[in-house]
Amino acid sequence: MDARQLLTTLRLAAVVLVVTGFVGWATGEANAFSLESPFTLVFLLGVACAVISIYLGIFLVNRGE
Repeated sequence: MDARQLLTTLRLAAVVLVVTGFVGWATGEANAFSLESPFTLVFLLGVACAVISIYLGIFLVNRGE
């Protein structure tokens, strides 16, 4: 898997995880930001995927070209 495929996979994972986490948190019975909620963890994992994909997009993909 090259950097572009990894970047695309991370972007897709980020969108899916952020949307799933937010919708689950908003429709559930979560009162506040709690790390005990699985939807909060999914949302944070999506944000982490987004940050990693931004890093790869800026620093690693254009390095070889």
